[in-house]
Amino acid sequence: MSQQNSRRRTSGTKWIPLTVLVVVIVGAGLGTYALLNEGRMPWSGQAQAKADEARAGKKAYPRATKTIPAFTAVSLEHFADEKGQPSVILLDPDKAQDAGLLEASQVLGRVTKGDKRPGYGFTEKDFLTKGSPASRTAAIPSGMVGVQVTAAQIPTLRGLKANDRFVLVAAADPYAGPLGPKGSAIPSDVSRQAYTEKSFGAVTRRIVEGGVVIQAMTEAKANTKDPAFVAVPAAQYDELLSALNNQVEITALAESTNPTVAAVPLPEPEPPVKLESITIQNGDQKQTIVLPSDGKPASGGGR
Repeated sequence: MSQQNSRRRTSGTKWIPLTVLVVVIVGAGLGTYALLNEGRMPWSGQAQAKADEARAGKKAYPRATKTIPAFTAVSLEHFADEKGQPSVILLDPDKAQDAGLLEASQVLGRVTKGDKRPGYGFTEKDFLTKGSPASRTAAIPSGMVGVQVTAAQIPTLRGLKANDRFVLVAAADPYAGPLGPKGSAIPSDVSRQAYTEKSFGAVTRRIVEGGVVIQAMTEAKANTKDPAFVAVPAAQYDELLSALNNQVEITALAESTNPTVAAVPLPEPEPPVKLESITIQNGDQKQTIVLPSDGKPASGGGR
């Protein structure tokens, strides 16, 4: 019995070297084949042939894999997938040219004009002029200057997008200061009349025309400190800064960016009729009479 078991074990072990030899030969053959065929195995030839056929005549065009903030220089990481490989779109060059898509060599180092969403290819419209620095100041048009304002200073700028145009209108003379603090007591006599003229007879004045939003205020929050970076004509920034420093109420009027709408200038505001008044002093009594344009007394007050 023991001899039979011994013979079985001996006969079984004879096949081990032969099996190892076959495995080595097959492995060496496959390795040599893969080395000579750029890593492709015999059974992958058909699939690779189909892939090569699909790629024939097409070029790879990069697409963003993450949000790229405005005024950012594009690098490889901006169109790399989770494995660090470039994420590309395979297209016929003619179709890509019709769509305006750029190749990787045309994208790297360029500065984005606005926020770039992931999943889309790059076109020339996505970028500032070649050679522009990665700064929002590069987006300021020629002949204009940039200024940062907050929602507290010009609340009606909220909602405007980058590249939107606007007009700024001041509710009073930008050099005269605010009409008066909210809730303040109104003085009497001649001072009262002067305050009334200033409050209700003030001329709204356009202080900026042709302004452009460079970076818009955030719409997700309602914080009065939310900033916007805008560009205004260099010849008009003095009035704007004076109005801001004097806390004059400023309203932003959006201009149409529809190319089919003709630009029509705003009409010039008509100046208000200047009110004239006379003050009569009779002993310790003082009376102020307002004279309208027809020369007849309209109202009076005494003390």
